Amino acid sequence: MITTPTLEEQLATAGLTYGRRHDISYRAGFVIQMLGSALLAVLYPLESPFYTIGIMVFETGVLLSAVYLFVWTRSVKKFIAGSVMLGLALQVAGSTTMPEQYAGTVLIIGIGLACVGAGGMAAKEAYCFGYREGWLLMLLFPAMVLVNLLGKENHIFNSLGFSVIFLLLLSLTGKKLRQKLLSKCAVPERGQK
Repeated sequence: MITTPTLEEQLATAGLTYGRRHDISYRAGFVIQMLGSALLAVLYPLESPFYTIGIMVFETGVLLSAVYLFVWTRSVKKFIAGSVMLGLALQVAGSTTMPEQYAGTVLIIGIGLACVGAGGMAAKEAYCFGYREGWLLMLLFPAMVLVNLLGKENHIFNSLGFSVIFLLLLSLTGKKLRQKLLSKCAVPERGQK
C-alpha cells in the first residue's frame, strides 16, 4: 500500500523547517487578530478614543501570522509579509513624520496594506481548507479600506463592517484551532465543511 507522506515528511524532504511551534504561532496570530477585531467592534461604535488599541492588537496578530505563514510558493509569503511590514512602516511614518494634511491618508493606506496581508492569509485558508469565511474576509478587508480612503468616514458603515469582520474572524479562528496541527493544504470534497 502506498501512503502519502505527511506534511512534516514533505518539509523534511524539501529541506524546510516548519514544525508544530511554527503552526501554533501562526494560529496564535489568528487568535490575536480576532481579539483585536473584537475590541474594534466594541469600542468603535461607542466612539471610544481607545478603539485604535483594537487596530494595534489586530495588526500584531496579522504580523505574527505573516511571519509564521507557510505556503509552498515563496513569492506569496513575500507579498503577504511585505504588505504587512510596509503597512506598519507607513503607519509609523504617518503618525510621526508626515505633515498633518497627509498623515490621515498615509495611516489609512498603512492599515490597508496590513489588511491586504490579513486578507491574503484568510484567502490561503479558504483555498487550502475550504473555509468560506476566508473568501469573505479577503473581499471585506479591501472594501472597508477603500470606503474609508475614498470617502468620508461613515460611523454606521464602519461599525457594521468591524462587527462582521469580528464574526468572520471568530468563525475562521475557531475552525483553524480545531484543525489538526500541520494539516496539508487540500480543498475538502464537495458537501464537507
